[in-house]
Amino acid sequence: MSRSFNNWSNIANAIESACTEIVSSVARNGAGEVRNQIQANGQVLSGNMLKSVYASTPEGSDYQSDVKRSLPEVKPENSTEAIIAVSADYSVFPNYGTVHQAPKPFWEPAMERVQLDFEVGLEDLAKKLEEAGK
Repeated sequence: MSRSFNNWSNIANAIESACTEIVSSVARNGAGEVRNQIQANGQVLSGNMLKSVYASTPEGSDYQSDVKRSLPEVKPENSTEAIIAVSADYSVFPNYGTVHQAPKPFWEPAMERVQLDFEVGLEDLAKKLEEAGK
């Protein structure tokens, strides 16, 4: 009776697809969290900064090119990377404040919530790897 214990190819295939799924989901949720925080802070005078929040994943992007004072889109370099960004070039000032304006952070609170999504994704990855190794 012969039994094989070499499941490395199954594990390798499972890693890349699971990582792509995790980063894409976390990025989409993260962009939503940033938008929610901007709205909760009341930072929607013109709606431009809110509209400039985007997620760029291996599957695509919701970057909007008609945003005023927009920085260029940043795209992921590989299938296990995703980007959450705010393309309005002035967004740093409402987030961190200026000498004339108190800060109303939207980035950090949103990213703290997204961290939980990422941790759940890693737990799911561990389960998938365990299943692939059986």
